[in-house]
Amino acid sequence: MSVFSDTYPQARQKFLDAARDCGAAVTSYPHTEAKGPSGEALFMDVARMGAADARHVLVVGCGTHGIEGYSGSAAQTNWMKTFDMASIPAGAAVLFIHAHNPWGFAHALRFTEENVDLNRNFVDWSATPPANPGYAQVHQLIARPEWREDEVEGLFAQLAAFKDQVGEQAYSDAFNGGQYSHPEGIFYGGAREQWSNRTFRTIVREHLAGATSAAMVDLHTGIGPHDGHIFLCFHPPGSPGYERARRWWGERAVNREGVTHKAVAKYQGLLVDAFCDMLAGQQTTAVVVEFGTLPRPAMQRASMAARWLWATPDADPALRVSLMHDIREAFYPSAPAWRAGVLAQSREIIDRGLAGIAHSA
Repeated sequence: MSVFSDTYPQARQKFLDAARDCGAAVTSYPHTEAKGPSGEALFMDVARMGAADARHVLVVGCGTHGIEGYSGSAAQTNWMKTFDMASIPAGAAVLFIHAHNPWGFAHALRFTEENVDLNRNFVDWSATPPANPGYAQVHQLIARPEWREDEVEGLFAQLAAFKDQVGEQAYSDAFNGGQYSHPEGIFYGGAREQWSNRTFRTIVREHLAGATSAAMVDLHTGIGPHDGHIFLCFHPPGSPGYERARRWWGERAVNREGVTHKAVAKYQGLLVDAFCDMLAGQQTTAVVVEFGTLPRPAMQRASMAARWLWATPDADPALRVSLMHDIREAFYPSAPAWRAGVLAQSREIIDRGLAGIAHSA
């Protein structure tokens, strides 16, 4: 359990120490636009294990959704502390990216310093952002000026009525798919490219330009069965990337086994899609891994609470503390059994990814 942390500086230091101890090459990218809650500097860090000129690279990232990076960081640190550098096949390398969204990580929130869901921000900013007309009705329901627990149950009843009206898919798209019209809303994709977006793209260009095949595992928390994990693969069914994910991690990597959403949203601006698009001339394989925490309504409540805290800087201090506790437990459970499960499961996932990319080598 020592690889888990309570703060971003702790998590980052453990990651850097493990990288140094295992002989990884580290590159750090300082955040130029924001600081942590105590004024501390923020970074996106890269640890590379294997040859600098490796042509086949497995990338494992964490912290796309800020607070979810705590468990992903622990998984990365644990893997580096327990693997043998000699086990990386010739021609292959492993690249860990720590804290895609360091501001959210440090502030224990899902979004960036601009209330932007980074995993909706990787859109073409030279064009008009995607439309999500259904979100307006969702926002009307959830954007309450006050947070009252006695109103939350009624709010979910109204959301359920909206879902019954439009259907599971349209509801999921409206609520979770990403929206670009309400800056104080949830799952807001932003009005511009975020620092984290630019920096992630810089890392891909600098560290993967010479690769002929690259794979990515983006570690998240929230969706799926408690104490388990699920895969989300966004490669088109039957495509080469889809079939590689199936071979490397099994059928569950592509069939969405264990997903707790009856209909998965048609997401806009995903980081893994940007990863594949940037490396379009190379062989790419990308999956999202979610370590399940709480049932969907509880996760929605946590997202709505975080949105309300962002929009209400003068919230009652005691209420802020209470809601932040609930948010942490939703996205970063404190139960030792849950955390032990993250370490065991993530190690197998990373090992399978390395075996897959090594097969390419």
